[in-house]
Amino acid sequence: MDKDVCDDRAFAPQVLELLYEFGKFGRTDTGAITRLVASQEEKGARDHLCRWLKDHGIAVMIDAIGNIFGVLDLGTEDSDRAFFCGSHLDSQPNGGNYDGCLGVVCACIAALYLRDKVARNELKPAYRYYVIACWTGEEGARFQPSLIGSSVFSGELKLEDARSLQDSDGVSLEEALCAIGYLGSQRAPRPDFYLELHIEQAKRLEASGNTIGLVEACWGAEKFRIVVTGRADHTGPTPMEDRRNALLAASKVVLDVEAISRNANDELYSSVGRMVLSPNSPNTVVDRAELWVEFRSASEMELQSATRRLEQCLRLAGEQTGCNLSIVKREKRAVTCFDEAALEQAGLALEGAGVSYQRLNTIAGHDALRLQSVCPSALLFVPSKDGITHAPSEFTTDEDVRAGFDGMTAVLTSLIARAQGDAFVRRSTE
Repeated sequence: MDKDVCDDRAFAPQVLELLYEFGKFGRTDTGAITRLVASQEEKGARDHLCRWLKDHGIAVMIDAIGNIFGVLDLGTEDSDRAFFCGSHLDSQPNGGNYDGCLGVVCACIAALYLRDKVARNELKPAYRYYVIACWTGEEGARFQPSLIGSSVFSGELKLEDARSLQDSDGVSLEEALCAIGYLGSQRAPRPDFYLELHIEQAKRLEASGNTIGLVEACWGAEKFRIVVTGRADHTGPTPMEDRRNALLAASKVVLDVEAISRNANDELYSSVGRMVLSPNSPNTVVDRAELWVEFRSASEMELQSATRRLEQCLRLAGEQTGCNLSIVKREKRAVTCFDEAALEQAGLALEGAGVSYQRLNTIAGHDALRLQSVCPSALLFVPSKDGITHAPSEFTTDEDVRAGFDGMTAVLTSLIARAQGDAFVRRSTE
């Protein structure tokens, strides 16, 4: 092959190489990835990202909530537009290396792809900057809520509120970021478009055999932190009728949440993903229980109904057990639709490249949801084996990774070559 001819296929293998490099950070003896936000394990991954960016001549910026931005000047002198592409590096405890990380890796290698295209005069971008975004605290595992960095960036969450969030040990996010050297102060360019590639975390693409999922919308969510207060007593001599067992009341809530989901009129997913007990001794009646409850649905009405039913269940559980049950924190995420014009253009780009795709919705939240309130955004999925995620067995084949990157670059090239002001409306966060 002539050395002056660009072979686009040369970039996909670099995605796998970089993905495997990130997989070294936070890997446990069982093969799982535990890379909680602002931990030493995530610091290793962040450091590796920043080194990679600098080694490839891409400027690094870190903002006040620890978001990392790699800014590549594409040299378009008559434009100040910025095209963002990225995801996150933090993981769930005992999670996998594809969730989030794949999107950051693909955004990095896409920078090399774009720079090569521009240098060969094969692409005239309508944007001055291509920005690789690595968002802080997407997972919501160590600090809640989820989507922290993108929520601060989009104005959905105040900076001071985000910095003051505490983990289970009482460490604030500000302290944690400072400890790993990622409490920055720089301001990245404002985005005019955002693109994110992510594993599907479901089985629809795998079942259909399609390469790419174009995400039309994300389900809404209602998330609650509930505190149950009872009274500590000896589990031996204390008469059953005198006990105020916080665990008993909490258990009723767990069963009620499941029943609310199963008896809903529209599709409604629910979970109690975490429970903390005190004093957590085998010979003491539990006097305090803390639960993390959530509902997800494509129907706002169903979410409202589930919330009302949960409140009724809390009152009933209190009457039955003598405990006090209260909602101490509530997080609402509205049903979000992605930009239709961007979806149409992405579909045309995939068809032109001969890439098979399908439109679908997502139940899981992603940073693209928050960016959609700032600028037109697009979220792409690649298949994930058996739909398993947040687990060591989370897996996407090398073939699907390469094909996904090729599909993403087809969409990216189409979107970045077009002056988006002609078809898309930029949102404001002022």
